[in-house]
Amino acid sequence: MSEWLAMGGHGAYVWSSYGMLALAIAIELWSLRRRRSRARQRVHELIEEESA
Repeated sequence: MSEWLAMGGHGAYVWSSYGMLALAIAIELWSLRRRRSRARQRVHELIEEESA
């Protein structure tokens, strides 16, 4: 198991790359949710302005 994790001496690079990818995906998902929430809020504000 430890040989597989070490990946022929390149384990630190490989696993840190996977970690950075997971972090980037998590940040992107958080950002998308935030932008979607702001867009929905803006649409609701425009609807309220239009009906007033």
